[in-house]
Amino acid sequence: MNKDIIYVRIDEDLKRALDMIALEEQRSLNNLVVYILSKYLEEYEKEHKTVKN
Repeated sequence: MNKDIIYVRIDEDLKRALDMIALEEQRSLNNLVVYILSKYLEEYEKEHKTVKN
């Protein structure tokens, strides 16, 4: 699977909170963000009954 790189600017408090969650779950911050976005997309598709490409 090809992976794209995106750059996101976030508030330092949000970054700190995400860092703590990633540490607790023994994941990288990148892995946590991908996981969160994937779960959000799953829920969005369920609610909007969209077809995943």
